[in-house]
Amino acid sequence: MSQSWPSRDQAWALLNEYTKNPSLIKHALAVEAVMRALAEQHQEDTDLFGLVGLLHDFDYERFPEIGQHTIEGGKILAEHGFPDIIIQAIRSHVTENGIARDSLLEKGIYASDELTGFVVAVTLVNPQQSLSEVKTASVKKKLKDKGFARGVNRQDVYDGVQGLGVTLEEYIEFIVASLKPHAEAIGLHP
Repeated sequence: MSQSWPSRDQAWALLNEYTKNPSLIKHALAVEAVMRALAEQHQEDTDLFGLVGLLHDFDYERFPEIGQHTIEGGKILAEHGFPDIIIQAIRSHVTENGIARDSLLEKGIYASDELTGFVVAVTLVNPQQSLSEVKTASVKKKLKDKGFARGVNRQDVYDGVQGLGVTLEEYIEFIVASLKPHAEAIGLHP
């Protein structure tokens, strides 16, 4: 099923209009890469999944509070002609919004957001900052260290992979593999 979505260029422009922090832009690119890979793996629409990944946090700098983040962004996306399927998926990745995650798109963005950010954080503390150096066991060990990457909600990580029906190990490995071709764009080495 192929559908015409707003263009990636339109999404990129919107992301850059609302997001100035280079780290948040790199995070958006990383989650986009993982979401596209997830779509490919499941023979889903890579453009749709990619748009959700790229835009999932585009409103975060302006609306960081729970109850505003993704809600205000959804209104902005609607004004720019983005369809409900994209808006709903983006809103669903914030647990406090209380939106059920029924589709692979919704489950995927929830599972990919926090864990992708965490994998990148683990990579950045390695001397080579290389994804090839990232070991699944190291990521799991760092997840247990509450002082490391404190902003990452561990419960969302565990619930996200469970919702996808994969193990934590499997999804860590999937994320690392998905990010390698995009390493330079997100400030890492392959």
